[in-house]
Amino acid sequence: VCDFVKPSPAGTKWGLGGTCVNVGCIPKKIFHTSALIGETMKHAAASYGWTGMEDVKCDWVTLTKNVTNYIKSLNFGARADLMKNEITYVNGYGVFVDPHTIKMTKANGSEVTNTARRILLAPGGRPTPLEIPGGEHAISSDDIFRLSADPGKTLVVGASYVALECAGFLSGIGRETTVMIRSIPLRGFDQQMAEKIVDYMGEEGTAFIRGAVPVKIELTESGKKRVTYKVTASGEERVEEFDTVMAAIGRKPCLEGLDLEAAGGIKLSKSGKAIIDKYDRT
Repeated sequence: VCDFVKPSPAGTKWGLGGTCVNVGCIPKKIFHTSALIGETMKHAAASYGWTGMEDVKCDWVTLTKNVTNYIKSLNFGARADLMKNEITYVNGYGVFVDPHTIKMTKANGSEVTNTARRILLAPGGRPTPLEIPGGEHAISSDDIFRLSADPGKTLVVGASYVALECAGFLSGIGRETTVMIRSIPLRGFDQQMAEKIVDYMGEEGTAFIRGAVPVKIELTESGKKRVTYKVTASGEERVEEFDTVMAAIGRKPCLEGLDLEAAGGIKLSKSGKAIIDKYDRT
């Protein structure tokens, strides 16, 4: 197994296990559990005799620290399972030398070469960056679960399930959260159900800016992000400040830099994914 995580533009990196374990399904579910606990206290605790619930708050540092420690235990478990099953693990960036050879470069610069009859490509994907002036001031789902500082007032750009999931748990743990939607929520999903989700989130405190796109992000002296966005219907530009801006506008495959030509000319689709046959062969 050859595995290497390039840090996100914001500098976040993680261990063995891929997106789901480190910056996807697993931490997301834990954050949602925290939000659900908060919602139970808010809506039902008083009926069961609990008092003082109006002063209860979710401590961001404690939450992220405990989630990170749990994820690290999963990373360790994955490494142990590989060793138990006598599977060699190389923490290095793999590049094709020829259709049956991979050169892996470790963090210290040393190289390892491995030859195999068949090579399985499973590099996954990474969030699409926000390519606007100041876009580097936005984080992504690669970063949200490991932010050292409380995100505070947050703008989530995008309306995919990643965007709505993150906005949902941020609202659920008491952070002021706004979602900016360019066109429709949850493109590709049933729109009647998508609108019900948006309506429910709105009722639970998530704000929505619909029919708008960010134009630029400026970093203020106080560290806040001043976002200028355009209302697509009128062209009007508006400005609002946030503590955190998170881009969730899609994902792109991690196939760049693997020297696919050396692998025999693997063909890519317009979306950048490897073209395969019905047997998952390139």
